[in-house]
Amino acid sequence: MTLRPWWFPEYNPGQQMIFDQIFEIIQNNYKQYWYTHIQTPAVEANKVLMSKNWEDAGKQIFWLYWLAQWSGDTKDYSLHFDLTVPFARYVLDRENEITFPFKRYQIQAAWRGERSQRGRFKELRQADIDVIRNDSNPWDIWKNLFYDSETLFVILKTLEVIKNRFLPWKKITMHINNRYLLSWFFSQFKWLDIQAMYSLVDKYYKIWQSKFEEELKTFNLSDLDYKKVIQFTQTKLEDLSIDLANNDVFNRGLKEIQEVMKNINLLNQSDWFSFVYDPFIIRWLDYYTGTVYETFFEDDMALGSISSWWRYENLTWYIDPKKNFYSWVGWSIGLSRMVYLILETFKPEQNTVADYLFLNFDWTFVDIIALANTFAKDWKNIEIYPDADKLWKQFGSADKKWIPYVVILWEGEKKEWIYKIKNMKTWEEKEFKL
Repeated sequence: MTLRPWWFPEYNPGQQMIFDQIFEIIQNNYKQYWYTHIQTPAVEANKVLMSKNWEDAGKQIFWLYWLAQWSGDTKDYSLHFDLTVPFARYVLDRENEITFPFKRYQIQAAWRGERSQRGRFKELRQADIDVIRNDSNPWDIWKNLFYDSETLFVILKTLEVIKNRFLPWKKITMHINNRYLLSWFFSQFKWLDIQAMYSLVDKYYKIWQSKFEEELKTFNLSDLDYKKVIQFTQTKLEDLSIDLANNDVFNRGLKEIQEVMKNINLLNQSDWFSFVYDPFIIRWLDYYTGTVYETFFEDDMALGSISSWWRYENLTWYIDPKKNFYSWVGWSIGLSRMVYLILETFKPEQNTVADYLFLNFDWTFVDIIALANTFAKDWKNIEIYPDADKLWKQFGSADKKWIPYVVILWEGEKKEWIYKIKNMKTWEEKEFKL
């Protein structure tokens, strides 16, 4: 019987090592491109999380009803469901301490009260980068596109390292859309509940085509409008631009997505990665305003997106209507989902970080400690067997933990002023001077 709560990830030591390796790859790549590390509390005020009364967001939130004993505001807080809204609140709280453009990375847990399933959890780790600008004219997209390219480059580089180390046979496809294209299209239907339509489009890859068409009919579209929506979702990007060039909203969306695709072609010259225009990629929260991406493994779309990118201008305004001059781009890697797929694919062997196990002998224990300290000073990962036990037990411990090397300093070695290192895979021994 398992005692831990379901759908809250917890790893055995070997699995945790895989998690830590992926965490380290992501963090090192983020730091290499000068993204500043921040952390925000697990708890945010409901007025921040629900600043734009998103109905679907409300369904996901983990409400807290007992934050502190005798507190009068226990119902005013919840666990954050992503890292984006807390970051917007962080910027507003600290705007006088921040130098803009502000580049941050944040690798932290989020909590969602949604139905859990394969690759989706109630507690999940996300690894985000964002660049926020203080812009007097966010509509001037061309002066902002540098960070579109930079964040894209950082994430592609990060995903490539993770994929090559753990899933080298898999290929990744990035699905790209632009919210302005959707905004223009659905604005033609004046009476339509656009947010409800966005929510339906967003869940397309959970319900697929037949169910999508069935639910689309509940919007009471005329036959002509119903056909228009189906046709729009099946039209290639190059065919969208033929008759619509005079619409400003459409033009902005088209220019943004064309620029993005050009940058992807410049940045990526390998066969492990491809991209495609996809009208069903929408990211339903309405503070997203421009280009949006979702990244999938080609052979496992059902798992869901492993990485997402977005542009948005409106979020700080929803929290504080006086602060409508911030715009930013951001990207998130679904760390928990990525780890889930990797652990689903293979079982880790090594379950300790130690590379060297020092055997324990009563007569030379002081010398063993001294030698182990020299290894530690050289930043080698070591473990000392705790007892002067039988040799087969000590070697067996190294085998079980998949420790690759065993260090031997017995009485005979000390007399010759040497120590030995045994390779646990080949059983080859090498001698070294003390």
